[in-house]
Amino acid sequence: MAINEYPLEMRGMSHKDLEEYFLTIGGKFIGQGTYLGPNWEVKLSDEWTCSMRSIQVPATSVIFRVDDEIWPQIYNAFRLRFLSAGG
Repeated sequence: MAINEYPLEMRGMSHKDLEEYFLTIGGKFIGQGTYLGPNWEVKLSDEWTCSMRSIQVPATSVIFRVDDEIWPQIYNAFRLRFLSAGG
């Protein structure tokens, strides 16, 4: 059982949506952008604005601390929730 960190940069999702997601899957806010859940911990950075030519989108860094064995399950559920198509 090895705990590792997995960083992701989420663009186009509001910080509030990310917070709500971690709370709805059983996480508890423990302070300073950190959420603790069953078998996982997540640290959210402050939101910043990312410029893509003339478009401005919100961006947040998400760092997961989770056991290697359950990482694929957590990652797939997270990505499915925030799946979006560009246009």
